[in-house]
Amino acid sequence: MNTPPSTRHLRIGAYRTMIEFARVTLHLLPIFVANIACFFILATAMFFYGAPISTVNHLPVTYGETVYFCGVTGLTIGYGDIVATTPAGRLIVLMLGFLGILMTGLVTSVSVLAVQRAAAHAGWTERGN
Repeated sequence: MNTPPSTRHLRIGAYRTMIEFARVTLHLLPIFVANIACFFILATAMFFYGAPISTVNHLPVTYGETVYFCGVTGLTIGYGDIVATTPAGRLIVLMLGFLGILMTGLVTSVSVLAVQRAAAHAGWTERGN
C-alpha cells in the first residue's frame, strides 16, 4: 500500500528516542567529559582567584557555594546572589557563560539527532520530490 507521506501517521516512540539519545551521548561522551572537567577547573579557579562573595551578607562563600554560582552562571540563569569581585573572576564568569552555551548547543543537537534517528527507525524517510 503506497500511502502518501502527508497522510501516513508514524509513531515515534519515546523509548526509541531515549535509546537513540543514549547512543549519541555515549558516542560524544569525551566531549561531555571534557566540558564537565572544564567546568570544575573554572569553578576551582573562581574559588581561588575570583573572590566570590554573597550579596546577602557580603562574606566570602564556600567552595560548594562557588560551584553553585558557577553552575547557575553556566546554565545562564544568573540569580545574582553570589558575584565575582576580581577582574580574573569576571573573566572566569564569561568563560563559564560561553561553556554553558556550548553545552546547551551540544545537548540540543544530541536531542535533535536522537529524534531524527527514532523517526528513521519508525519508517520516516525524507523524499526529494
